[in-house]
Parts: sequence; C-alpha cells; structure tokens
Amino acid sequence: MSRGQSLVELALCAPVVLLLTLGAAAGVQVVDARAGLEAATQAAAAEASRAPDPVSAESEAQARFASMAAGYPLSSPHLSISVGKFSRTGEVEATASGTVDISWAAPVFPRQLTLVSHAAVPLESWRSHRP
Repeated sequence: MSRGQSLVELALCAPVVLLLTLGAAAGVQVVDARAGLEAATQAAAAEASRAPDPVSAESEAQARFASMAAGYPLSSPHLSISVGKFSRTGEVEATASGTVDISWAAPVFPRQLTLVSHAAVPLESWRSHRP
C-alpha cells in the first residue's frame, strides 16, 4: 500500500518540482542578462565621458558596450548614446536594450523578455577641453 501511495505522491509532486526548477534556472538567466546589460551600459557611458570629442565618444562607447554585452545571454543588444553639447558641465546619457531568449522555459515564462538600462555619467572636464 505504501508503495502505491509513494507513486501517487511522486506523480503529483514531480511536475511542480520541475516547474520550480525551470523557473529558477530561467530566473537566474534573466538576472545574469540584466546585470550584464546594466554593467555594459554603465561602462559605455563612462568610456564616452572620457573621450576627447563627441565622435570618438560615440565610437568608443559602442565598442566598449559590444565587447561587454557579448559575454552575457543577450540577443540583439542595442546602445544609444547622447552627449548633448559635449561641454565641461554636460553629461553622457546611455540607453541600452536587449532581449533574453528563455523559450526553453516556455511553460513558466514568456519566450523572450526585453530588458532596458539607462546610465548617465558627467563628462570628465579635463578630457573634454579643447585648447
């Protein structure tokens, strides 16, 4: 009798445990991607704030963002940089987005989640000065 009861308990609990496991693993992937997007956005803004001119600020920020975002589970990451007038009192604003593909956990989460990150860094005055 206890053998049959154990089988019924396993049949009832196994799907719940499986869904919890899938949810935890997908949650970890989303948190990792979110942290990576935040770090890449902040690093890109910081890189742009140290550039000597707006053109190099954009290209250096894009390069830094691409190199950092590549190490995280992000699909199609995109960075937008705004340097304003690029004056000593200005700041660099970076906005980034990317998607996380968690289609393997479809019973628990949607197939894709879109993440957005924003960072603002003041320009380094000694780098943005033109003689």
